Parts: sequence; C-alpha cells; structure tokens
Amino acid sequence: MPAYNVAPYLTEAVDSLLNQTFEEFELWIIDDGSTDTTRDVIKSFLDTRIKGFFSDENRGIVIVVNEFVKKINSEFFTVTGADDISHPKRLQLQIELLRNDQELMMCGTSYAAVTEKGFMFRELRLPTDYIEVYKKMPLQCQFLGGTTIMRSSLIDDFPEFYRLYFKDNIADSDLASRIVDRFKAINLAPSLYYYRIVRTSLSRKNVTVRFLNLYKVVALLSAQRRSSGEDSLMKSEPEKVDKFLVEISKEYMDDPSFVFRHTAFTHLYWKVLDGAWRNAFNALQTNPFHGKNYFLFVYLAVKSGYYFFSDRFFRMHYTEHFSKPLSVS
Repeated sequence: MPAYNVAPYLTEAVDSLLNQTFEEFELWIIDDGSTDTTRDVIKSFLDTRIKGFFSDENRGIVIVVNEFVKKINSEFFTVTGADDISHPKRLQLQIELLRNDQELMMCGTSYAAVTEKGFMFRELRLPTDYIEVYKKMPLQCQFLGGTTIMRSSLIDDFPEFYRLYFKDNIADSDLASRIVDRFKAINLAPSLYYYRIVRTSLSRKNVTVRFLNLYKVVALLSAQRRSSGEDSLMKSEPEKVDKFLVEISKEYMDDPSFVFRHTAFTHLYWKVLDGAWRNAFNALQTNPFHGKNYFLFVYLAVKSGYYFFSDRFFRMHYTEHFSKPLSVS
C-alpha cells in the first residue's frame, strides 16, 4: 500500500483490510515522503500483520511499487490504494478463485466510485469472462489496479513491473494490459472495492493532454504486442510513442479550448464538479465561439442537477453496501 499524504483516509483503508474474512496476509504500508501526518498514522497501527516503511523523499508510485514487489515472497499479492476501501470478503473470494483456477494469473473485481465521505455515486461492472476481457481491453482497461490480486510469479515475467513511461498516470492499466495479452485474467462480478475520488489528489489537479490520452498509448502498445509480440517500449523506442502523442496533441492545438473541455468531462465523470465547472469556464473563455463549449455548459448543468437530486434521495454509504448479498457468478 503506497501512501502519500493520505492521513485523513488511511485508517479507514487499513481497517477495511484488517477486518477481512481472509486473515493470512501481511500489509506493507510504504510512506512515500508524505508531508502531512501519514507517517504518524502508520506508526499508530498495532496489528502485527502491518509493516511500515518510510522514505524522506517523494519518489512516486511507479518507483515505490517496482522496488517493493521484488521483496514479495508470498504466493499472491496486491497493490492497493491508501485511500480506498475493500469489502470484508474481497480477499477471501479472490484468493479462492485463484486457488481453484491454476491458469488464472490475475483476479480483479467490479467496483464502486465513492466520494471523499464514502458515499457511492457510480458502480462499474467489469467482465468476468477472459475472452470478453481480452476483446475489450484495447478499447478501455477492464481492471482497476487496486482491485487486482496477482500471482507472484508474474513479477519475473515483467522485470519492469510498472513502466516508467507511465510514471504520471495509469501504470497499473499498462501492467494489466500486458498481463491480459499473455495470461488469463478476469474479474469477480460483485463490487468488492470502493474507489475514493479525492478532489485534491495530484491526478485530479495535474491534468494535461498527455494525461488525458495515455489510455490510447496503452491501446497502441497492446496492438503492437498482439501483432508482433513486442511493443515500442519493450524495444526501447519511446520516441515512437512520443510521436504518437504529438500527433494526438495536434487536435488540441487546433482548438485550444479542447483540453479544458476534455478535462471538464473527465472531472464530471468522477463527480469532481468544481473542477468540471472551472474547466468549462476556461473552455468558454478560451474559445467563446465554439458551439461545443456551450453544449458543455448545458450538459454540466443537467448532470449537476442529477447529482444533486440523487445525493438527496438515493445516496448510499459504502458501509450499507456491505450488507447486500453477494453473487460471484
């Protein structure tokens, strides 16, 4: 569990693991140079299954994960979010599936997106059939990294576990794509993970053209691997990937308001409404004569109204979701 400035959420995330029905695990919490009280929170845990590791500098999740996966000696492992929550039966159900299917190398789950206070606002159902996963993977990642449990043997198959090219975003999606292209990987049907959307996280603030389009790079690299067995990064040719991103960025240069519009829709999807409205205004100021910028305002108003209505009458806290019956089929 890499942790950086997550003091307000860390105890909740850790407790959700300590209270699992599957109890035979170690939890490594790696403080990545936090400047808040994250380190103090880690030191406050008394459960003997927890090991804390501390760095005086912020190195980023890619470097941290790549360092610590090399130290794993258990049969299975997961890289989980320090501000997310796991359903009490998550580990049990995933481990059971992995033990019953020796061909299965990675198991994820469907998940729910939750607000900073833990209220669910979207459930994302992910495919449970490998053929469907393989087919859909190039179009959109079919796994949320924090939900996945993997066999430790995968570490040797991917010497650069998280690739540095994706150090700013979706390194876990790139890894999942590489795994799916070589091995069987599926999801459990029920939502067993609660993905917390923190408005002030770095990934919510530092949105660039590159950030918005890295998922297309993952798809490109997957297509290369499926065609020839290798991708540009495996052949140490990152300049070819850079060229691909430059071609994509031309559309944004032709319409400077596009990046704000795209960012607004991304924020809206994850219910970061202040970010969505801010970027909508920026889009309109940048190009007041583009019709899509006015459509964005109308769409944003409708969605904001929908969120307001659903929050008042239909919102559910993730803890209420625990009591719902589970069906893994």
